[in-house]
Amino acid sequence: MFQILSLCTEEMSVLVGAVKTIFTLIQIAIPGVLIVLGTIDMFKAMASGDEKKTKEVQRTFIRRLVYAVIAFLIPFIIRLVFNFVAHNIGTSEGQAGQNAYNEFFACWNGTATES
Repeated sequence: MFQILSLCTEEMSVLVGAVKTIFTLIQIAIPGVLIVLGTIDMFKAMASGDEKKTKEVQRTFIRRLVYAVIAFLIPFIIRLVFNFVAHNIGTSEGQAGQNAYNEFFACWNGTATES
C-alpha cells in the first residue's frame, strides 16, 4: 500500500502540483462564495425590514461562515491526520509508512503551485 506514495517521479510531481492547485482553489473559492452569498442574503433581509426574516438569515449566515472556515481548513486537517497516523505506528510496516509519508510530503512541498 505504501509503495504507491513513494513514487516522486516527474509525472507524480505534475499530479501532486495539480492536486495542490485544486486544494488552493477549494481553500479560496468555497469560503469566498459562501461569504458573498451570506452577505447578499443579509443585505436583502435588512432591506426588507422583516425582523423574523433577518434573524433567520443571520442563522444561515453564521452556518455559512462555519462551513467557510471548515472548507478553508480541510487541507490542514488532512495533513494533521496523516501526520498523526504516520508518527504513531510502531511496527516495521509503520516505519515503511513513515518513510512513505516523509517522501510524499517532500514531493508535496517540492512542487510549486502555478497561478
